[in-house]
Amino acid sequence: MTSVRDAAGPGQRSPSRTPFIVLVLGLLGGGLLCLLVINTTLAAASFRIGALQQGNVQAAQRVQELQEQVAAEQSPASIEQRALRLGMRTQPVLNFVDLRTGRSYTTSARAPGVVYPVPGYTP
Repeated sequence: MTSVRDAAGPGQRSPSRTPFIVLVLGLLGGGLLCLLVINTTLAAASFRIGALQQGNVQAAQRVQELQEQVAAEQSPASIEQRALRLGMRTQPVLNFVDLRTGRSYTTSARAPGVVYPVPGYTP
């Protein structure tokens, strides 16, 4: 039986393993480098997502504050206070004209049995 070394002949050397080892080390180094780049990219994206979510929370809180402010400004008491500051006054007697007949009607501004302001009513 002859071995592989014998088949190569007495004067020939076996092929070197150096290129194979360099190839394997290059592939391992490239793989580690790719993992490093991917990990860094994902970490940067994670920080950006966190910052955007925090900005979103702050914007939602601002929207909530503005909605509460609008609701407070739409209340009948607030509207009445602003009207009084502008010089508007409630009329004790209301005058109406029926356009079909041309007749004038006079009624009280406050109807008996009605609670003013009407709860839940926003003009």
